[in-house]
Amino acid sequence: MIIFEFKSYKAYLTQHLGSIGRRKGLKSALAKAINCQPTYISQILNGNAHMSLEQAEATNSFLNHSKDESHFFMLLVQHEKAGTKPLKEYFYGQIQSCLNDRMVLTKRVGKAKTLSKVDQAEYYSSWTYAAIHVATTIPELNNPIKIADFFNLNINIVNKVLNFLENKELISKDKSGLYESGDVSIRLGNNSYNITKHHTNWRLFAIEALKNETINDLHYSGVVSLSRNDAYRIKDNLLKFIKNNIQIIKGSKEEELFCLSLDFFNMKK
Repeated sequence: MIIFEFKSYKAYLTQHLGSIGRRKGLKSALAKAINCQPTYISQILNGNAHMSLEQAEATNSFLNHSKDESHFFMLLVQHEKAGTKPLKEYFYGQIQSCLNDRMVLTKRVGKAKTLSKVDQAEYYSSWTYAAIHVATTIPELNNPIKIADFFNLNINIVNKVLNFLENKELISKDKSGLYESGDVSIRLGNNSYNITKHHTNWRLFAIEALKNETINDLHYSGVVSLSRNDAYRIKDNLLKFIKNNIQIIKGSKEEELFCLSLDFFNMKK
């Protein structure tokens, strides 16, 4: 159950407590956790009674909410408890801000190393910079000749990119002259001028990859119609997917080079 899909903390709790058959036990456990009578839980769910902020905080612990979930739950409680229209509008704005932040990738997976605007312009001018940058993490691709052969690139282009990456301290050479990667987590926000070039580079690369698709590759395209709420759920799931896979990638041994691209967007112009 995703708390961020709910506009009412009462509706969220009602669904979280489950069906009538199992609600009594959970209501009693929740009542004990927030130090009130089970009948008061019923009044909260079915009447005009509200949780205090202290009870809401205890509910967060009872439901094992994450930090973000706890913050959102507190906002829902305060929004419903608000006694004036301006105060309700204030908390409604806080709720919307919280939801908007969840739709920004860098807010979900965290910021990474940044480059100057001039350096960003070069780094994102071609797919070769990011590709060669990450390729140096693989032991079998730690010198210009191997990289040029792997990507079928001119050796002069490879050397130009390697020199740029080394000058910006994104890679380095060991004592034997082989390249080692430094920080490979360079991330752009969706408000960056270069984000369009970055996505375009890899979409064009993906089109080329379709010509030589193998069983290890996956390409999916689909046009769908769905509710606004489900569109939000899908983007939320995709962001979770990206975050989970970034954690897998961080702990994974560098052996193969893959490109991960996702497209999910409203087609209205």
